[in-house]
Order: sequence, then structure tokens, then C-alpha cells
Amino acid sequence: MARTRKRFIAGAECPACGAADTLQLTISTDPEGNVREEQVQCVACQHTFKDKEEPQQQTTSNDDTLIGLFKPE
Repeated sequence: MARTRKRFIAGAECPACGAADTLQLTISTDPEGNVREEQVQCVACQHTFKDKEEPQQQTTSNDDTLIGLFKPE
């Protein structure tokens, strides 16, 4: 079953009206639990926007300046 969760973003200001603490994040998932859509809406002025980040591609380089990678255990 698809699921929708709503959360408020504390301390954030609306980019349209400038109101503080009025942004609501809506997260929609598919039946498997994968995120389908993330949407932010201002409850004061109803301004809506989506901020979907594309997965970052890892770059590999033969750069000799890399000393090591930190891997906490």
C-alpha cells in the first residue's frame, strides 16, 4: 500500500512569502517503501515546490593527493 507522510521543517522560511516555520514536507512512497515524490508546501501562502536531488555519480580519479578514506566502524 502506498504511504504518504507529512512533516514540518523547523526553522525554515518560505522562499515566496518569507513566513517562518510554515513549510510542510510531504513524502510519498510506493508499496515497496521506495520514495516516489518529495514535495514542500507553505501552509501560509500555498506555494509548492519539489526539490528532488539526482543521485550523485562517484568519480574515480588517479589523484595522488588523496591520503586515505575515513571508514568509521
